[in-house]
Amino acid sequence: MATTGSLASISWSTTVGGTYTTVPAVGSATYTLNRPPLEITSLGDGNASFLTGVQNATATLDIFYDNDDANHIELFDNINGAENAIAVKLTLETDESIQGLAYVTNFDITATNGDVTRASVQLQFTGAITNTHTA
Repeated sequence: MATTGSLASISWSTTVGGTYTTVPAVGSATYTLNRPPLEITSLGDGNASFLTGVQNATATLDIFYDNDDANHIELFDNINGAENAIAVKLTLETDESIQGLAYVTNFDITATNGDVTRASVQLQFTGAITNTHTA
């Protein structure tokens, strides 16, 4: 059964265990978790063989960008000079949360004349990811 739920919040902290700051004006978020297989087929084998691959996760945030908002500016600045990953927490209205360390890898701002300025922020997770479900 598909879960219908809305995004409660996306927050981040520059230190693990630090205070989380909620990213304001998020329109939508996409979280992708994958584990592509690693091929281990030997030369001369008639069929392909695979092992479980390495887990990889990304997130994309579509925000209504405000260049006067300190939180948006700090997230934008993270791509320019971050030496460390930031702690990221995505929380759904269903109380499911996804947490981990991530780097801001892309910050794409789109401004259309007479329309709201939008930004697409891409995050690349690094290390372990915690996914908390509530029943």
